[in-house]
Amino acid sequence: MSMIDAADQPSGAAPALSIIIPSYNVAPYIEAAILSALDQTFTDLEVIVVNDGSTDETPAVIARVAADRADPRLRIINRVNGGLSAARNTGIAAARGDFIGFLDSDDIWHPTKAQKQMTRMLADPTIGIGFSYSAYIEEGGEPTGGFLFAKKMEPTLHDMIRRNHIGNGSTPIVRRECFDRAGVFREELKSCEDYEMWCRILWSTDFRAEAIGEPLTSYRLRDSSLSFNFDKFILNADLAMAALRVTMKNVPERLFRAGHAEHYRVAAWKAALTGQDKSAISLLLKSLRLWPWLILYDFHAGATAFALFLPRKPRQRLMAWYKSLRTSQVTAVN
Repeated sequence: MSMIDAADQPSGAAPALSIIIPSYNVAPYIEAAILSALDQTFTDLEVIVVNDGSTDETPAVIARVAADRADPRLRIINRVNGGLSAARNTGIAAARGDFIGFLDSDDIWHPTKAQKQMTRMLADPTIGIGFSYSAYIEEGGEPTGGFLFAKKMEPTLHDMIRRNHIGNGSTPIVRRECFDRAGVFREELKSCEDYEMWCRILWSTDFRAEAIGEPLTSYRLRDSSLSFNFDKFILNADLAMAALRVTMKNVPERLFRAGHAEHYRVAAWKAALTGQDKSAISLLLKSLRLWPWLILYDFHAGATAFALFLPRKPRQRLMAWYKSLRTSQVTAVN
């Protein structure tokens, strides 16, 4: 069980929105994240920063920001390290709002994000998960001119099983009732935890997901973003899919196979772009065994297969092109 070292005990009326910022060793970025949450045009909110046992200067930066702003809406929770899901769940347990937003500590909310998404969700009680497009920013915070948009503006459960249309962990605002009914993040999952959570909410409740077609989140492209632990990712993808299969007995197996294939495709694509041929071939074959039709309609699956026939230097040029595509073009959630 997680230990909480310290937490503000707020007073007064509960806010409408609680923004949770899980934080672990993000000293260069955490200040921008906190300030972007506090500086929203929608002011009926609280910001809960969960320091998940950071060992760098993150706690000192958080403390300095709290002292400088002296904003009673800012709450700090220090806990022993338990991972992203555990930190989010700690924030959910402490949150007082009827709506809960998530902001990863290296990303930024645009000033009107809460206002626009809350206005839409308050007007339509059927929306359980609201989300938006995202704009890419460089590691130093400069805009790249690139965007990440969802292929489905109102993804159904079946859409979400096949692909995570939410895109990233900094874009959703979720109605608290969704967690009351569906439960919270699975702490045993160290990746794919958000994918499993959104699927579970759409399965367990009558709520739906809806996007706002504006880039209201800034998603930071860090140098480490091309690094990838294939074994860890696939292990957690397998665990997430197993959990969904157990829960959702009457969902057609073909949807699970298609969604599972997407996870292997993602891993194969990254392996090919980083020159790890054996891993890429193995992962792509596993993906196609699960869902052979993937290669016919998914650009990345076809590009992965193509890349595996290229010598190292052309593949390196392909990786450079892909990185530039991510940072300078409008791209879909992949």
